[in-house]
Amino acid sequence: MKTLITISTLTFFVMFSSTSFAEWKRVTENAKGMTFYVDFERIRKHGGYVYYWVLSDYLKPTSQGYLSNQSYNQGDCTLFRLKSLSVSFHEKPSVVGELERTPLK
Repeated sequence: MKTLITISTLTFFVMFSSTSFAEWKRVTENAKGMTFYVDFERIRKHGGYVYYWVLSDYLKPTSQGYLSNQSYNQGDCTLFRLKSLSVSFHEKPSVVGELERTPLK
């Protein structure tokens, strides 16, 4: 029983690791000074879609006081479509602040 609990706990932490374990790579910066990062190690393909994480750092705080966000996206490469599945906003750069999750439909 103890082994089962240990294996379950380890599996949980590996599958749902935080951004501190992510290997974020800088991809681009836009004209407004936002910097975008992608975790290439967590890109997954399933059912004809590509799933990936994007981290965005803002140059200035938003009107709500956020300096970064992290989003989980679904991409369809054949039709060039993108759908954000969830977004979390943070009060500090690089997703280290308080978390406000906003699931998208």
